[in-house]
Amino acid sequence: MTMIQENWPNLLEPGLRKVFADVFNRQESMLPILYSMQESSKAVEHDLEMGDIADFEPFQGSIPYDDTGEGYKTDYTHLEYARGIKIERRLVLNDQYSVINRRPQALGLAAYRRRETDGASVFNNSFNSAVVGGDGLSLCNSAHTSKVGGTNQSNISTDAFSPTAVETARQTMTQFKSNRDNVITVKPDMLIVPLQLEEKAFELINSKGKVDTAQNNANFHQGKYKLVVWNNYLTSSTKWWMVDSELMKMFLLWFDREPVQFFKDRDFDTLQAKYAGYAYYSFGWSDWRWIMGANA
Repeated sequence: MTMIQENWPNLLEPGLRKVFADVFNRQESMLPILYSMQESSKAVEHDLEMGDIADFEPFQGSIPYDDTGEGYKTDYTHLEYARGIKIERRLVLNDQYSVINRRPQALGLAAYRRRETDGASVFNNSFNSAVVGGDGLSLCNSAHTSKVGGTNQSNISTDAFSPTAVETARQTMTQFKSNRDNVITVKPDMLIVPLQLEEKAFELINSKGKVDTAQNNANFHQGKYKLVVWNNYLTSSTKWWMVDSELMKMFLLWFDREPVQFFKDRDFDTLQAKYAGYAYYSFGWSDWRWIMGANA
Protein backbone atom coordinates (compact mmCIF):
# COMPACT_ATOMS: atom_id res chain seq x y z
CA MET A 1 0.00 0.00 0.00
CA THR A 2 1.38 3.37 -1.03
CA MET A 3 1.65 6.03 1.70
CA ILE A 4 0.48 9.56 0.85
CA GLN A 5 3.41 11.81 1.63
CA GLU A 6 1.55 14.82 3.02
CA ASN A 7 -0.49 12.64 5.34
CA TRP A 8 2.12 10.21 6.63
CA PRO A 9 2.88 12.09 9.92
CA ASN A 10 -0.71 11.38 10.97
CA LEU A 11 0.19 7.71 11.19
CA LEU A 12 2.29 8.67 14.18
CA GLU A 13 -0.53 10.50 15.88
CA PRO A 14 -2.37 7.64 17.66
CA GLY A 15 0.76 6.32 19.34
CA LEU A 16 2.62 9.55 19.92
CA ARG A 17 0.09 12.31 20.37
CA LYS A 18 0.41 12.50 24.15
CA VAL A 19 3.69 10.77 24.74
CA PHE A 20 5.63 14.02 25.28
CA ALA A 21 3.37 15.39 28.00
CA ASP A 22 2.70 11.99 29.56
CA VAL A 23 6.37 11.30 30.13
CA PHE A 24 7.06 14.87 31.26
CA ASN A 25 4.15 15.07 33.70
CA ARG A 26 4.75 11.78 35.46
CA GLN A 27 8.26 12.72 36.55
CA GLU A 28 8.62 13.49 40.25
CA SER A 29 9.63 17.12 40.18
CA MET A 30 11.04 18.89 43.22
CA LEU A 31 10.09 22.32 41.88
CA PRO A 32 6.53 22.48 43.30
CA ILE A 33 7.83 21.29 46.67
CA LEU A 34 10.44 24.02 47.01
CA TYR A 35 9.40 26.88 44.76
CA SER A 36 6.40 29.13 44.71
CA MET A 37 5.21 28.30 41.18
CA GLN A 38 3.60 31.29 39.51
CA GLU A 39 2.37 32.33 36.09
CA SER A 40 3.58 35.46 34.37
CA SER A 41 2.14 37.75 31.70
CA LYS A 42 5.21 39.96 31.23
CA ALA A 43 8.70 39.62 29.81
CA VAL A 44 10.22 40.50 33.18
CA GLU A 45 8.85 40.20 36.70
CA HIS A 46 10.08 42.38 39.56
CA ASP A 47 10.13 42.02 43.34
CA LEU A 48 10.82 45.04 45.52
CA GLU A 49 11.95 44.66 49.12
CA MET A 50 10.45 47.11 51.58
CA GLY A 51 12.22 48.46 54.63
CA ASP A 52 10.95 47.07 57.92
CA ILE A 53 8.82 49.23 60.25
CA ALA A 54 10.30 50.18 63.61
CA ASP A 55 8.72 48.85 66.82
CA PHE A 56 5.88 50.66 68.55
CA GLU A 57 6.86 53.51 70.85
CA PRO A 58 5.01 54.93 73.85
CA PHE A 59 2.22 57.27 72.71
CA GLN A 60 2.94 60.82 73.88
CA GLY A 61 0.16 62.82 72.31
CA SER A 62 1.01 62.24 68.65
CA ILE A 63 1.69 59.16 66.55
CA PRO A 64 5.38 58.65 65.65
CA TYR A 65 5.48 57.94 61.90
CA ASP A 66 8.13 55.83 60.23
CA ASP A 67 9.52 56.01 56.70
CA THR A 68 10.41 52.46 55.71
CA GLY A 69 12.15 53.20 52.40
CA GLU A 70 12.83 50.85 49.49
CA GLY A 71 15.05 47.83 49.83
CA TYR A 72 16.61 45.79 47.05
CA LYS A 73 14.90 45.11 43.74
CA THR A 74 15.02 41.66 42.18
CA ASP A 75 14.38 41.12 38.47
CA TYR A 76 13.12 37.86 37.00
CA THR A 77 13.91 37.92 33.28
CA HIS A 78 12.35 34.96 31.48
CA LEU A 79 14.45 32.89 29.10
CA GLU A 80 13.30 30.64 26.28
CA TYR A 81 14.27 26.97 26.07
CA ALA A 82 13.60 24.56 23.22
CA ARG A 83 14.60 21.25 21.71
CA GLY A 84 13.38 19.32 18.68
CA ILE A 85 13.79 16.00 16.92
CA LYS A 86 13.08 14.79 13.41
CA ILE A 87 11.76 11.34 12.60
CA GLU A 88 12.61 9.90 9.19
CA ARG A 89 9.90 8.52 6.96
CA ARG A 90 11.67 5.23 6.44
CA LEU A 91 11.82 4.74 10.20
CA VAL A 92 8.08 5.25 10.36
CA LEU A 93 7.60 2.65 7.68
CA ASN A 94 10.01 0.03 8.95
CA ASP A 95 10.09 0.34 12.73
CA GLN A 96 6.87 -0.65 14.44
CA TYR A 97 7.06 2.11 17.10
CA SER A 98 9.61 0.41 19.32
CA VAL A 99 12.16 3.12 18.51
CA ILE A 100 9.84 5.94 17.54
CA ASN A 101 8.07 5.90 20.87
CA ARG A 102 11.33 6.29 22.74
CA ARG A 103 12.44 9.33 20.80
CA PRO A 104 9.52 11.63 21.74
CA GLN A 105 9.71 10.28 25.28
CA ALA A 106 13.32 11.39 25.39
CA LEU A 107 12.20 14.88 24.38
CA GLY A 108 9.80 15.01 27.32
CA LEU A 109 12.54 13.83 29.65
CA ALA A 110 14.91 16.45 28.27
CA ALA A 111 12.43 19.19 29.20
CA TYR A 112 12.06 17.73 32.69
CA ARG A 113 15.83 17.51 33.21
CA ARG A 114 16.38 21.09 32.12
CA ARG A 115 13.85 22.47 34.58
CA GLU A 116 15.12 20.33 37.46
CA THR A 117 18.70 21.33 36.70
CA ASP A 118 17.74 25.01 36.68
CA GLY A 119 15.76 24.64 39.89
CA ALA A 120 18.63 22.89 41.66
CA SER A 121 21.11 25.49 40.40
CA VAL A 122 19.85 27.96 43.02
CA PHE A 123 21.21 25.59 45.68
CA ASN A 124 24.26 24.41 43.74
CA ASN A 125 25.26 28.05 43.15
CA SER A 126 24.17 29.31 46.56
CA PHE A 127 27.80 29.95 47.56
CA ASN A 128 28.89 31.21 44.14
CA SER A 129 29.73 34.93 44.16
CA ALA A 130 28.99 35.11 40.44
CA VAL A 131 25.33 34.12 40.96
CA VAL A 132 23.67 36.88 42.95
CA GLY A 133 20.32 38.13 44.18
CA GLY A 134 18.89 41.60 44.58
CA ASP A 135 21.55 42.59 47.12
CA GLY A 136 24.32 41.71 44.68
CA LEU A 137 25.47 38.78 46.83
CA SER A 138 25.21 35.00 46.67
CA LEU A 139 22.17 33.38 48.25
CA CYS A 140 24.26 32.07 51.15
CA ASN A 141 26.75 34.72 52.15
CA SER A 142 28.69 35.85 55.20
CA ALA A 143 27.83 39.55 54.80
CA HIS A 144 24.35 40.20 53.44
CA THR A 145 23.89 43.96 53.37
CA SER A 146 20.87 46.19 53.94
CA LYS A 147 19.73 49.10 51.82
CA VAL A 148 17.74 50.65 54.65
CA GLY A 149 20.25 50.87 57.45
CA GLY A 150 20.48 47.37 58.90
CA THR A 151 23.76 45.69 59.77
CA ASN A 152 25.37 42.92 57.72
CA GLN A 153 24.21 39.37 58.41
CA SER A 154 25.45 35.88 57.59
CA ASN A 155 23.53 32.79 56.52
CA ILE A 156 26.47 30.52 55.72
CA SER A 157 28.55 27.98 57.59
CA THR A 158 31.29 25.49 56.74
CA ASP A 159 30.15 22.75 59.10
CA ALA A 160 29.89 19.18 57.86
CA PHE A 161 26.50 17.60 58.44
CA SER A 162 26.09 16.44 62.05
CA PRO A 163 23.60 16.83 64.91
CA THR A 164 25.70 19.64 66.35
CA ALA A 165 25.95 21.42 62.98
CA VAL A 166 22.19 21.16 62.44
CA GLU A 167 21.46 22.69 65.83
CA THR A 168 23.99 25.48 65.24
CA ALA A 169 22.30 26.26 61.92
CA ARG A 170 18.86 26.26 63.55
CA GLN A 171 19.93 28.68 66.25
CA THR A 172 21.62 30.95 63.71
CA MET A 173 18.48 31.10 61.58
CA THR A 174 16.19 31.89 64.49
CA GLN A 175 18.39 34.90 65.22
CA PHE A 176 18.14 36.41 61.74
CA LYS A 177 17.05 40.06 61.86
CA SER A 178 15.02 42.19 59.46
CA ASN A 179 16.68 44.64 57.09
CA ARG A 180 16.46 47.21 59.90
CA ASP A 181 17.74 44.87 62.60
CA ASN A 182 14.34 44.16 64.11
CA VAL A 183 13.42 40.76 65.53
CA ILE A 184 11.67 38.49 63.00
CA THR A 185 10.23 35.00 63.24
CA VAL A 186 12.17 32.36 61.32
CA LYS A 187 11.13 28.73 61.89
CA PRO A 188 13.59 26.25 60.35
CA ASP A 189 11.64 23.10 59.53
CA MET A 190 13.28 21.49 56.50
CA LEU A 191 16.64 19.97 55.59
CA ILE A 192 17.73 19.76 51.96
CA VAL A 193 20.53 17.28 51.34
CA PRO A 194 22.13 15.33 48.49
CA LEU A 195 21.76 11.58 48.16
CA GLN A 196 25.05 10.99 49.99
CA LEU A 197 23.72 12.61 53.19
CA GLU A 198 20.26 11.07 53.10
CA GLU A 199 21.04 8.30 55.59
CA LYS A 200 22.57 10.66 58.14
CA ALA A 201 19.69 13.11 57.81
CA PHE A 202 17.10 10.36 58.09
CA GLU A 203 18.69 9.00 61.26
CA LEU A 204 18.91 12.46 62.76
CA ILE A 205 15.22 13.16 62.21
CA ASN A 206 13.81 9.73 63.07
CA SER A 207 15.97 8.37 65.88
CA LYS A 208 14.43 8.44 69.36
CA GLY A 209 17.82 8.60 71.05
CA LYS A 210 20.79 10.80 70.24
CA VAL A 211 22.54 9.65 67.08
CA ASP A 212 25.77 7.64 67.49
CA THR A 213 25.98 7.94 71.28
CA ALA A 214 26.00 5.26 73.96
CA GLN A 215 23.76 7.26 76.28
CA ASN A 216 19.99 6.96 76.05
CA ASN A 217 19.44 10.70 75.84
CA ALA A 218 16.36 11.85 73.96
CA ASN A 219 17.05 13.05 70.42
CA PHE A 220 16.22 16.75 70.29
CA HIS A 221 15.92 16.62 66.50
CA GLN A 222 13.37 13.80 66.30
CA GLY A 223 10.48 14.82 64.06
CA LYS A 224 11.64 18.42 63.94
CA TYR A 225 12.44 18.65 60.22
CA LYS A 226 11.03 17.60 56.88
CA LEU A 227 13.64 15.97 54.67
CA VAL A 228 14.14 16.78 50.98
CA VAL A 229 16.64 14.71 49.00
CA TRP A 230 17.21 15.97 45.46
CA ASN A 231 18.72 12.90 43.81
CA ASN A 232 21.13 13.51 40.92
CA TYR A 233 20.62 17.27 40.77
CA LEU A 234 22.51 18.51 43.84
CA THR A 235 26.08 18.42 42.57
CA SER A 236 27.95 18.34 45.89
CA SER A 237 27.98 15.28 48.13
CA THR A 238 28.74 17.32 51.28
CA LYS A 239 26.86 20.64 51.05
CA TRP A 240 23.48 20.88 52.80
CA TRP A 241 20.83 23.48 53.59
CA MET A 242 18.30 24.27 56.30
CA VAL A 243 15.20 26.26 55.39
CA ASP A 244 12.04 27.77 56.75
CA SER A 245 9.60 26.21 54.27
CA GLU A 246 6.95 28.90 54.73
CA LEU A 247 9.39 31.74 54.06
CA MET A 248 10.86 29.70 51.22
CA LYS A 249 7.48 29.67 49.49
CA MET A 250 7.38 33.46 49.84
CA PHE A 251 10.84 34.21 48.50
CA LEU A 252 11.96 31.32 46.25
CA LEU A 253 10.07 32.01 43.05
CA TRP A 254 9.53 30.31 39.71
CA PHE A 255 7.67 32.14 36.93
CA ASP A 256 6.27 30.21 33.98
CA ARG A 257 5.73 32.76 31.22
CA GLU A 258 4.86 29.84 28.98
CA PRO A 259 4.58 26.32 30.45
CA VAL A 260 6.30 23.44 28.70
CA GLN A 261 4.54 22.70 25.42
CA PHE A 262 5.09 20.07 22.76
CA PHE A 263 4.37 20.36 19.05
CA LYS A 264 4.47 18.24 15.92
CA ASP A 265 4.64 19.22 12.29
CA ARG A 266 5.61 17.75 8.94
CA ASP A 267 8.18 18.81 6.40
CA PHE A 268 6.92 17.97 2.91
CA ASP A 269 10.25 18.60 1.17
CA THR A 270 12.31 16.29 3.40
CA LEU A 271 9.57 13.79 4.24
CA GLN A 272 10.28 14.09 7.94
CA ALA A 273 8.06 14.43 10.96
CA LYS A 274 9.26 17.11 13.35
CA TYR A 275 8.61 17.18 17.08
CA ALA A 276 9.61 20.03 19.38
CA GLY A 277 9.26 21.23 22.93
CA TYR A 278 9.30 24.82 24.17
CA ALA A 279 9.36 26.55 27.57
CA TYR A 280 9.72 30.17 28.70
CA TYR A 281 10.45 30.82 32.37
CA SER A 282 12.57 32.43 35.06
CA PHE A 283 13.47 31.58 38.65
CA GLY A 284 15.39 32.91 41.63
CA TRP A 285 15.00 34.38 45.10
CA SER A 286 13.81 37.74 46.40
CA ASP A 287 15.22 37.48 49.94
CA TRP A 288 17.76 35.23 51.67
CA ARG A 289 16.28 34.91 55.17
CA TRP A 290 14.57 31.60 54.45
CA ILE A 291 17.78 29.59 54.14
CA MET A 292 21.03 28.66 55.88
CA GLY A 293 23.66 26.98 53.73
CA ALA A 294 26.56 24.78 54.84
CA ASN A 295 29.43 25.01 52.36
CA ALA A 296 31.01 21.86 53.75
